[in-house]
Amino acid sequence: MAMLFALTSGVGYLMIMSGIGKSMLDWKRRRSCPSCGRTPCSCS
Repeated sequence: MAMLFALTSGVGYLMIMSGIGKSMLDWKRRRSCPSCGRTPCSCS
């Protein structure tokens, strides 16, 4: 029973860490304009 708990806890931890890593990549990515696709937008 303890082995099952340790295994599921480890898998859950790895899933959380990969999700945080993906979120960090999204935050670092430059935002672009939805209509023209350019980063420094001049259409608005």
